[in-house]
Amino acid sequence: MPATEFAIQNASTLGIRTQRLSILEDLIQNYMAKDYRQAIVIKITKGGDAIFEGCYGTNTKAYGVKPDTIFQVASVTKPVVATLLMMLQEDGLVDLYEPVSTYLPEFTGGGRENIQLWHFLTHTSSLRYEDMQPYIDEICVKEYRLLPPKEGSPPEEWQAFRRLACEKMGLDPDAINDRLNDPEYLVSLKIPIKHAPRSNMAYCNYGYQRLKEIIDVVTGEPIDTTAQKRLFDPLGMKDTYWSVPEEKWGRILGRKEVCEGAAWLNSTGSYQDESGAGGLKTTVDDITNFCRMILGGGVFHGERLLSRRSVAEMARNHNAGVASDGNLAFGAWGLGWNIKMDKQDDTGILRSSRCLDHGGWAGTKILIDPEEGITAAIFTAEYKPGINKNIYAPVMNVLYSALE
Repeated sequence: MPATEFAIQNASTLGIRTQRLSILEDLIQNYMAKDYRQAIVIKITKGGDAIFEGCYGTNTKAYGVKPDTIFQVASVTKPVVATLLMMLQEDGLVDLYEPVSTYLPEFTGGGRENIQLWHFLTHTSSLRYEDMQPYIDEICVKEYRLLPPKEGSPPEEWQAFRRLACEKMGLDPDAINDRLNDPEYLVSLKIPIKHAPRSNMAYCNYGYQRLKEIIDVVTGEPIDTTAQKRLFDPLGMKDTYWSVPEEKWGRILGRKEVCEGAAWLNSTGSYQDESGAGGLKTTVDDITNFCRMILGGGVFHGERLLSRRSVAEMARNHNAGVASDGNLAFGAWGLGWNIKMDKQDDTGILRSSRCLDHGGWAGTKILIDPEEGITAAIFTAEYKPGINKNIYAPVMNVLYSALE
């Protein structure tokens, strides 16, 4: 269904032109006819109520494409990790201005002691995985005589490599969510750090994995347990997990081989992955509740989950004056969120400068615009580069054209 019945009946009060939402529906249908995506599930709210919802495309599993189809949302994980950290900070259990080594004692040497939690949250630690990977490969070969699989290798090859690395390093290969039994992490601690924090903004998955591990250390329990109690249950996010229960695996979108990351995303390893950088699985309905809580200044259905001040800090540009590889506009970032500011990016020119958003590898995007009172969740299955086409900017520009 394109424009919801609620949107049609309350268009004047909401300040929307429903005929423009019909154009949005036509646009998405056109994308599907041209096979720009295998699947799309979208939900847009204004003032807390859905104004546009739709499910399109196909699923290689019998469950089909529905509002409660579960997607691996990749880096959309990051705002959720940031929110959990803000909750723990409000409880006095963490301080974002403390060094990472306060919570992960092994994270020292070569300048690591200068990296604070907020540097990872804002991608200003000076670490960047694509720069680190060559060092990791080199150390593996020189010190352990191990040749890592090539990028894009099947999950089974990476699992076999990890077990072999654990054997060589005297680690437990079955402790898959234990950082001190993670060969790649332990090798990464040997890499020299070339630049001081805040010398550059560089998007960093590595940092968010460390932040997730800090949550585990501080709470003494797996992140799923913490998140369910503190965030998912209060928000009614009944289908959101890092490690998805096996009885729900059939509801995770099955991707065609030509889709980005299909080999990994269709694997049971992915279904159970607890990465702080990209391991979350959820539905558009669930993540919309999370976005509505942030939009509401930390309140959802009358219950305060996060303080007004914490939400304000998450939505503030902490990187003023910090460039991203020379681009000052792109460096703008909050605590866990991309902030539009003056960026020219893939999410449309019409959204406000205060708009928060985050994308995820292989086809997901969430957006919160406090100036317009809207949230958007667009979950898709992208095809591999060369086949894929950016749809977010046109979709969001048509959406904004519907707002009075």
